[in-house]
Amino acid sequence: MGGMIPAIEKRIKVVVLNVGGMEMTKALPEVDQINFLPRITQPVLMLNGRHDMFFPVETSQKPMFGFLGTPKDDKKIIIYETGHLAPRVEVVKETLIWLDKYLGPVK
Repeated sequence: MGGMIPAIEKRIKVVVLNVGGMEMTKALPEVDQINFLPRITQPVLMLNGRHDMFFPVETSQKPMFGFLGTPKDDKKIIIYETGHLAPRVEVVKETLIWLDKYLGPVK
């Protein structure tokens, strides 16, 4: 849903996709991610594993990242040497850095 909800809900100011990727199943056009991704313009951080069997890097992760409508300087993908789950400590660290950058530090 991370490849669809930010496209239609602009109250979302920043996006963090923990293990994001394009679905490999056929979908109707009205619910196909490929029709939503170019409409996502918020800053996006993607945190993924290189050996993810659900969202392979070359056929799922990179295409999703490329289709995002977010300006190049406001999107970032980090690929860890893991499977489907990114390392928890790294996810928290990178997420906090990303949120501070776009929403400001917590006071």
